[in-house]
Amino acid sequence: MLEYELRHRVAELDPYHTVVKLLDADPSKLLVGIKNVASIPNTLMHKLEKEGFSLHTIDKKSQLAGRAIDTEVINPISGRIMSGSSSGTAVNVFSGINDLGIGNDGGGSVLAPAISVNILSFISKLIEKDMIKAPTKPNTDGMMATSSIGFMARDKEVLYKAIEVAINIKPSEDCGIVYSDKEYEGIDSKVIELLDSHTPRNTLVPFLEKTLKECDVLLISEGPIDIDGLGDSLYGHFDERTKAYQERANKGYVRVCNIAGATAMSLPQEGLGMAYLLMSESKEDKIAKLLALGKKINEVHDKLIERYFLDLNNYFIEGYKI
Repeated sequence: MLEYELRHRVAELDPYHTVVKLLDADPSKLLVGIKNVASIPNTLMHKLEKEGFSLHTIDKKSQLAGRAIDTEVINPISGRIMSGSSSGTAVNVFSGINDLGIGNDGGGSVLAPAISVNILSFISKLIEKDMIKAPTKPNTDGMMATSSIGFMARDKEVLYKAIEVAINIKPSEDCGIVYSDKEYEGIDSKVIELLDSHTPRNTLVPFLEKTLKECDVLLISEGPIDIDGLGDSLYGHFDERTKAYQERANKGYVRVCNIAGATAMSLPQEGLGMAYLLMSESKEDKIAKLLALGKKINEVHDKLIERYFLDLNNYFIEGYKI
């Protein structure tokens, strides 16, 4: 585990402009950052605190009603505009400031930022389901959906621990009926034809709802996210040129998981902004099968990136002085 004092100093330095408020956490516990929104209830952190987690930072979010990009934060790997809207939370987990991040996801706001910096993520309608308020306005496509709360982590064990604390679900003994977009080594699944990931959300949502009713878990490959384009509907709505650039950002099914009521998990794979996306209906038995499939899949950790960014001493190396 990274040394607390060093991580706290980096958070204080705030090299990526992602920390809204820094707190004195318990050095013996797993450090947590929470997206700076009122819609994440305090009750969730209270549960986590009893099980070895400690609140460390309040994290910056993208401005203007949860925009899908954050024009004020840079992706530390690519140097491009960071995916939103849980942008600061994703960066603070990626960079080693925190072990766990908590955000909310209306149309990819947890899944997409996590995938863009190659960390793990999970969203579910069951997390604090009785505390989530109904939306008061539609998204940019005119659709209404209650947000899901989600987690981000660099380590699968940390992610699974948070999931168990939050919704009291453990992996089942088998993965059940798995549908997939292609054949995956070591995964017993039925390959089905999916709608193109760039399909408008008002068409993609009912398709996903129907598909998830027919299987226990849907497994697809997602990304590369926000590498070759800008995945933001505000930018993309102008004309065919901006729409094409938005589609090249490859935000596919992450856009509709929450709207379709799905529970979803992303596991980073080889290639920047690439992940396997696992989806299920938000039912306890199906989530248990999703978690079982997630345990079978090895996420990819890039050793060079981890060596470069997780050596927090790099932030304090001073140049030559006379």
